[in-house]
Amino acid sequence: MTEYHRCPEALLDGLADSRGGPGLSRALAEAQVSKHLLLIAGLLREWPGPAAERDRLAGAIQAARAAAPEAAARALGTPMVGAWAAIAGRAAERGRAERADLAHLAAVAVITCAAAGVDVELTVGARDGAVALPGLGRAVTGDAATARIAVIDRTLTIDTGHGPVAIPGDRETGHWLPVRRLRATSGGIGVEIALDDVDPYRHGYHAPPEPRLSQAEFDRWQELFTEAWRLLTDCAPERAAEIAAGLHTLVPLTGDGRSARSATIRHVFGVFGLTRPAGAADFAVTLVHEYQHAKLSALLDVIQLTDPDDGRRYFAPWRTDPRPLAGLLQGVYAFAGVADTWRALRDTHARRDSAESRFADARLQVDRSLATLQASGALTPDGERFATRLRRFVDSLLAVPLPEPVARRAEQRHRELLERWSAATTTR
Repeated sequence: MTEYHRCPEALLDGLADSRGGPGLSRALAEAQVSKHLLLIAGLLREWPGPAAERDRLAGAIQAARAAAPEAAARALGTPMVGAWAAIAGRAAERGRAERADLAHLAAVAVITCAAAGVDVELTVGARDGAVALPGLGRAVTGDAATARIAVIDRTLTIDTGHGPVAIPGDRETGHWLPVRRLRATSGGIGVEIALDDVDPYRHGYHAPPEPRLSQAEFDRWQELFTEAWRLLTDCAPERAAEIAAGLHTLVPLTGDGRSARSATIRHVFGVFGLTRPAGAADFAVTLVHEYQHAKLSALLDVIQLTDPDDGRRYFAPWRTDPRPLAGLLQGVYAFAGVADTWRALRDTHARRDSAESRFADARLQVDRSLATLQASGALTPDGERFATRLRRFVDSLLAVPLPEPVARRAEQRHRELLERWSAATTTR
């Protein structure tokens, strides 16, 4: 059974304050589990194989949920389960779902049973010579089209026709590539986030995902993440705590070597893609930026904040293209977190002048864009409440004193951005 999720005022207000806290992150994650289950139910109706096969998979998931509801929910709520369910679900709606996409449900059933401690043995289809288990890793199967995976006392074994072999957990072998995890502890806040470079459903960003990272490259990610986490826990512990509670996975993306990029996919909570940031401060700010997007997107799964019939396009200072109102809201919310984080990092950043300038730019952009939102007349009553509460937070950022030249230069940059945008949209 799924749950009907409503948005209590406390959740709406807490998120509108720009921070949410660990409890609100967990509430958003719970709603995602219900969404994933609804998507899975839809995929079961499109099952291309024998009904007995479909029922066995559905029964395995239900047995895991009955045996250990919380553990099963954690497995079913992982981002890569959500990414698969959304991608396969959209394909099924268009009549384009491939059998391999639907059959991936067997891998989802395996990880759910393993998390819940339910013994099971299932046939899992291979793709590109491997079987992927969401959140765990990828097993090389060679020419075998399927593999038998057994869960016995929470231990997984795989058999591609040559006898069962134990899946070695976090240890990499020639036949098993585990999902490696970035770990850090600072200021009493520990975090563990998967750096997933193996899942077949980790795509959908503006840049393709990286193939398997070398150990040396993973170590560079870990070193940078450790320093970024120290900065975040020292300067913005509330944001670190909610990220530790709600961010599950990072997907490394290919880059051009000239600029760092990051993005959150609207329909998947707890994951975002990024190229390796240039430095620890940028990494810390990116964590906040993309988690802001994730929180708002998850909130929008259960509540409407903008009028979907509003067809106007608006200036967003962080984009070159005109944005719909919902897109402008996303940017306002994300950059409110960015501004707050640069504010917090000013005293520890090696280049204080740079941090101050970025704070000045971000808070001004958020202030002007939030005013546009509030004047649009296209916010729902809940959206009005959200924007009013967010305005209080933005006003607190505006009250932070800055050197007059820094504030003046931010005004000038904003004015130039608006002029260039206006000229470009006039010629379109």
